[in-house]
Amino acid sequence: MSSPRRYAVSFLALSLALTVALTAGCGNDPSPRASGAVRATTPTSTAVPTTSAPTTSAPTTSASTAATTSSTTTARRTTSTPVRKATTRHTPSSTSTPVRAPKPVTALGPVPRAGAEPSVRFPRNEPAVGSGANASVGAIPDAAWAKMVGYSWTAGCPVGRSQLRWVRVNFWGFDGKRSRGSIVVNASIADEAAAAFTRLYELQFRIRQMKPMGSSWGHNPKGPGADDYAAMEADNTSAFNCRYVGGEEASKVYSKHAYGTAIDVNDFENPYVADDGTVYPDRYFLTRRGPAPGVFSSSGSAAVRAFTSQGLRWGGLWSNPDYQHFDR
Repeated sequence: MSSPRRYAVSFLALSLALTVALTAGCGNDPSPRASGAVRATTPTSTAVPTTSAPTTSAPTTSASTAATTSSTTTARRTTSTPVRKATTRHTPSSTSTPVRAPKPVTALGPVPRAGAEPSVRFPRNEPAVGSGANASVGAIPDAAWAKMVGYSWTAGCPVGRSQLRWVRVNFWGFDGKRSRGSIVVNASIADEAAAAFTRLYELQFRIRQMKPMGSSWGHNPKGPGADDYAAMEADNTSAFNCRYVGGEEASKVYSKHAYGTAIDVNDFENPYVADDGTVYPDRYFLTRRGPAPGVFSSSGSAAVRAFTSQGLRWGGLWSNPDYQHFDR
C-alpha cells in the first residue's frame, strides 16, 4: 500500500506540470496578436524597400534626364540653323559697297571695212533721241507724206496713207554712233516692227541707215515706186514702197512692200537672190553668213528672232533666199 506522503508529493508534481503547460500555452503566445514589438517594428522593416526605391529608380531617372537633354540639344540644333541662314542671307554687311548701276553705253567702235562696201560707208544719220531705242508709232507726218507721193506711193497702190504708220527708233550705226531712223509700215505690223527694232538696239545690232522710201531715192527705173535698187546699193533699211517684186518687174506683181507688210534690213550684208540667180545688191556677203556686224546669220540668231518672235517670217529660209527680208 502507498503512504499518504507519497500521494502528496505526486499531487504537487502534477500541479507544477499543469502550471508549466498552461504558462506555455497562454503566457508566451508567439502569434502577432500578442507580439506588440513585431507590430512596432513592422514599419521599420517595410520602410527598407521604400528607402531603397530611389536607388532602384535612379537609372530610370538618369535615362529620362538624358533623353530630355538630348531632345533639348537636338531642338537647339534644329532651331539654330534657320537663324544662321537668315542672318547670312538677310543681314547686310555694314562694310559692303553699294552696287552702282552701269553707265549706259553711248558709242561703239566703227565697223572695220569689209571686202565689199555699199555706196556710202558711213551715211549721215539723225542723232538719237532719248535713252535706249525710244521707239514710237504714229501717223505719217505731212512733210514725210509729201515726199512719198509720186514716188513710194502713187495712185492705184493697194493701201493708202490711213493704213500706214510712221515708226521712229534709235539704232546703232556702222560708225559706232547712236542714230535715229524712220520707216513706214502697215498699221497691222507697226507695233511688232517697233518691238523688233527695239530688240536689235538692245543687241547692239548695227544698221547702216534707216530712211523712208521717197523722193530722195528717185524713181524706180523698172516700174512704180521709189528706186529700191539705189536704196539697196546704199544699204538702206526700209519697208513700204509701192513697187513690184524686185528683179521680177515684168510680172507686175506687187511686192509685200507695196502693202507695207514687209521690211528689208541692211540690204548689202543680207543680199537677195532673184529667180534668175541674180544677187542684189552684191554677192560678197552671200556666202559669208557667219556672225558679223549687220548680218542675219541664221534662223536661230537673236537678231532674226527679234522679228520672228513678233510673228514675221524670214526670207533667208526661202529656196531663193532673201536674207534682208521679213514679212507677214
